[in-house]
Amino acid sequence: MIDREQLEAASDAYYAYCGAAWNDLDPKAQTHYRTRMQLGLEAFVANIWRPISSVPRDGSAVLLFLYMEGRGDYVWLDRWDVQDRRWRLAPHARPTHWAPLPPPPPHP
Repeated sequence: MIDREQLEAASDAYYAYCGAAWNDLDPKAQTHYRTRMQLGLEAFVANIWRPISSVPRDGSAVLLFLYMEGRGDYVWLDRWDVQDRRWRLAPHARPTHWAPLPPPPPHP
């Protein structure tokens, strides 16, 4: 799930946090840091979906998940309508899980 570019960026950022330049690090040590980052990022991604009981109901946009027998997985972006007490885009849906939105990409 984590591609090489994401892994490299995470490893570089972690090592920079440690106060050193990634490119100055020995290749064996770089491999060690990449392995650590891969394990950490995979664990994060594996646990990104949360039970619907913990979804914020303050109007924040979130990703929702629902599995429908015979139809498969559905993922969509929605907001809870506080006044009407329902999802705005899929008011009759009963999602089982939710995930926070990732931050937007950096501006050029």
